[in-house]
Amino acid sequence: MIDLIVAFVIAGVLLIVEYLLCTKLKNPLWGGIIPILILAGTIYVFASGRIPLTTKTIFPFVVVNTIYWLDWAGDREKRKKLQQVEMDKMKAKDI
Repeated sequence: MIDLIVAFVIAGVLLIVEYLLCTKLKNPLWGGIIPILILAGTIYVFASGRIPLTTKTIFPFVVVNTIYWLDWAGDREKRKKLQQVEMDKMKAKDI
């Protein structure tokens, strides 16, 4: 039970860090670092044979990867919207 709580805390911290990397930095690759590392870790775990490649074991990894990639895409869209709002404010000041 403690392991599950620790895993959720770590996942929450990673999501917060990914959000900050995606929305505060201009380059989209910074926010993609965490999803890429998670994908690489997933591939390593299954390729090394540490976890057997079955439907029961692959499903959690697919869910985690999907959550992080969709979060990255959503955060990039939020960054674009924030930039557009900032540009609109600048244009309004110029007029």
